[in-house]
Amino acid sequence: MDRYDNLILEIIFNHQAESSKKERIGLRNLEKAFWENIESDDQMLSSNGRVGERITRLYISGLIENKNGYRLTRKGKGQLQVSMSSS
Repeated sequence: MDRYDNLILEIIFNHQAESSKKERIGLRNLEKAFWENIESDDQMLSSNGRVGERITRLYISGLIENKNGYRLTRKGKGQLQVSMSSS
């Protein structure tokens, strides 16, 4: 897990916090928010983004789920808390 993976988890978490708990973020909106964050952060390189690969890896690891949109699993929420506390 690196900054880019954590960014994806943060985007999903923030979307859930801002909307009703049942509303999930779609792939299009997730990718858009990801690239907007990378472009605005001087320390993140767009060449390291590979958002599709990262989403797939997070899904396979059980950190996110996709049922008509993405949301964090309990494991994903725990990982995000760990990464936020170590930052």
